Amino acid sequence: MRPQPVLAGLLSHHRATPTPTPTPVPPADPAVTAIARRQFVSWQAGQIDRAQYTASLSSQIPDSKLEQNAASLGTLGALNSINYLGPRDSLYGTLPPGVHVYLYQMVCSNGSIYEQLTLDQNGKVAGIEFTDTIPTPAPSP
Repeated sequence: MRPQPVLAGLLSHHRATPTPTPTPVPPADPAVTAIARRQFVSWQAGQIDRAQYTASLSSQIPDSKLEQNAASLGTLGALNSINYLGPRDSLYGTLPPGVHVYLYQMVCSNGSIYEQLTLDQNGKVAGIEFTDTIPTPAPSP
């Protein structure tokens, strides 16, 4: 008589929990994607158009920070494609009316990076973040 595999009995009585159906990502807005592309390329070049930024954000970006980020983003090489990963509004609680947060993956010849872009009600850049990992909001106190 052959011995029975030990796991066979355990697996036959275990049922996997059904996985919920994922919610599809809504389609990207081509106008927002164009802004995300323009911002990434501008940051790589170290030359942003501050008129496209809110006064508050622009004041938080000294030229030295722009130069430092340009050097870092420049190592990624040419931008090959952009992947829209979806809206992020719901992760940040209550945003001011008309303010929206978008997440993109910028795929370049030497790697990729995430760009989180916040636009205000007038379409101005109210926040921008480049990171190797998907940005997550700070926990509430």
